[in-house]
Amino acid sequence: MARRILSVSDIRRELYWAAGGPHAAGAGEPSHAILGKLFHGVYGALTGNDERLSFMRPLERVDASLELWKSELIRHTYAWIVGPSLAENRAALREKTQEVLSFWASARELCDWLADVIWAQRAAGRSIAAMRSALFRGHEQDVAVEINDPAWSDVVVVEGRIDAVLVQPATGTPCVVELKTGRAAPEADLCQAALYHALLSEVERRPDTRLALLTFSPKRVERLFSAAQLSEAQLALKALVGRLAGVSPATSKKAAAPKKPGASGRQAPPASAAAHHVELGRRLINAFSEFGVRLRLEGDPLVGPRFIRFFAEPERGVRMKEIAGLATSVWMRLRTEQPPQISLQSGRVAIDVARPDPQPIDWRDLHAQLPAVTREGASRFPVGVAIDGSLRWADLAEPQNAHFLVAGTTGSGKSEWLRAMTASLLAVNRPETLQLVLIDPKRTAFGPFAVSRFLRREIVYPSDDDVTLVLSDLIEEMERRYRVMSEAGASDLTAFNRDALHPCSRIVCLCDEYADLILRDRRQRQTLEDQVARLGSKARAAGIHLVFATQRASREVVRGVIDTNFSARVALRVAKEIDSRLIIEHPGAATLLGNGDLLFKDLGEPVRLQSPLVSENDLQSIL
Repeated sequence: MARRILSVSDIRRELYWAAGGPHAAGAGEPSHAILGKLFHGVYGALTGNDERLSFMRPLERVDASLELWKSELIRHTYAWIVGPSLAENRAALREKTQEVLSFWASARELCDWLADVIWAQRAAGRSIAAMRSALFRGHEQDVAVEINDPAWSDVVVVEGRIDAVLVQPATGTPCVVELKTGRAAPEADLCQAALYHALLSEVERRPDTRLALLTFSPKRVERLFSAAQLSEAQLALKALVGRLAGVSPATSKKAAAPKKPGASGRQAPPASAAAHHVELGRRLINAFSEFGVRLRLEGDPLVGPRFIRFFAEPERGVRMKEIAGLATSVWMRLRTEQPPQISLQSGRVAIDVARPDPQPIDWRDLHAQLPAVTREGASRFPVGVAIDGSLRWADLAEPQNAHFLVAGTTGSGKSEWLRAMTASLLAVNRPETLQLVLIDPKRTAFGPFAVSRFLRREIVYPSDDDVTLVLSDLIEEMERRYRVMSEAGASDLTAFNRDALHPCSRIVCLCDEYADLILRDRRQRQTLEDQVARLGSKARAAGIHLVFATQRASREVVRGVIDTNFSARVALRVAKEIDSRLIIEHPGAATLLGNGDLLFKDLGEPVRLQSPLVSENDLQSIL
């Protein structure tokens, strides 16, 4: 039997919106993404093995008194953990004074709770270090559990991360602790508790696990769920998982939850919108019929953020070439922003029609689906959101995605795509695992990144800096890495970092306007192209990647060196279909809708995706 993958984040988001979303949230201050991460970091540092940061150090140096423990732990937490973290994120939190104050109040509550837990379990002759090892088993553990049902078409694997595991000394029973800051949706807590109970039961292989849900808003609210309390919630959870994964029978609607913004961050269409889509489909079929091509719609349309995809079945004798040739003629009847795009999808005729009410995709809604931050760093990022709401990923470590060429005219969303790609990589890496080299001929593309900790060097402006020296530096670094990897017996950066004492950072070099770069000084063009060719052919295994964008998708720009070495292509809206064929070897990019509507091609046929939009606040929070 096949296996479907579902993330804990997907389920938690569904529970939140099923409970009413922000309108049903409990009391307290709203959460803030970067402060939520810092709060988890405070817990991890206090309960971890680093003696400089953990609670062992402050508790061992004062007398055994609960009040002294609490005051000393709070002082230690601010001096060693909270203070440095806030200073490091000062720019992103400059206008978040109230949220920062609430965060610190939550951290103080966390310190009080930790002191209470240890105080309650202290025993004569037992060291605080021994109690820490016995009480706190783990922090941020990745877990996966299989959920199945005889009526389901597939097995569902739920993957997620448990914030913390606490062992109750009296019984030895492990208890998962979900740390939450800000407002909560109380109605969703029980089902969420059942989800974490299932994950912990899989790890511990025992049915008597407990679950404590701690919410800091900023006052501490603690709820303890027993296995008996969770049993009924498990049934509702199972029905929800089956529905979200699409494996439960279509007739089973009992567990369906209210619609909400999905992984793509857009609202499900209301009944009036659905009726409009039906009417649009009817007009589409009538328009083809006027020109002698008879089609019938097949199944429900797929509604994306920018367009609606109708599937059609042609009558016997109607050729695909006839259908595709009528795109412009049918457009006159539909009066949409651009002509419909007509293609074959899994053997069916797919007709993409522009939505009259396009919806943006907020990058923040995709953040929970990004890879976890690890010691080696992450090289995967989402290229965009597909018509069904799923993310299409690319991995820089893979040969087909090692180097990207991005093309699009003004207003196509080219710069926004570069920002979304960069934000996704920065969010799952640290400066030790990722470095950026930014080349900005227009001097306007990468302004927010000027103070980023991820920069390998200051932003390169070709009018002021010699780009050939920048690329030469990357070539030297590439050759140095190959020597180091050869000595270590590693074939690429991923293999080297897996065992290295000091992992090597991945380097991504972005150029916002490659055409301006090579046409600025024709005397240097050959040198630049030789350097790009060398990096393009060799740099992937050394963890160095090129992402070049251009508004001018002409043969003069996209020739030999680029065409040969940049196998991953992102085509946003271009001026002419000949440009589309030049970039992705297929037509279609000239009739895209702009604002992040794109065609992505690495292996196989191009895939139509929508790029998310990164707000200034989200960008600042990760820089």
